[in-house]
Amino acid sequence: MKSLPLDRKQSGKATVICCGKEVSVHSTCVFCSKCAGIRVNRRVTPNPYAQTLRGSKGGMTYDESLMESMAMFNTVIEDKNATDIECADDEGTGYLPLTRRR
Repeated sequence: MKSLPLDRKQSGKATVICCGKEVSVHSTCVFCSKCAGIRVNRRVTPNPYAQTLRGSKGGMTYDESLMESMAMFNTVIEDKNATDIECADDEGTGYLPLTRRR
């Protein structure tokens, strides 16, 4: 497990360096299967989007739950005490979507 430090831009965008590229936390890390969570102070908050996706059995509220989880992820990222993204990409392969087909 590695920590990717957050780089906050003037525009409000938060980015990390993933495999040598600067990527947006809001639109990339939230959907990455290797994102283990967000470090806020000394505590790691698990990726709520991934938890919802893995724990869901479908149904009418599935889409709403995913949207709420994504909003929660983005809210935690906006916390000034959030410093890093915890990443399980020890091999250095980069972004891997949660919803990929096998």
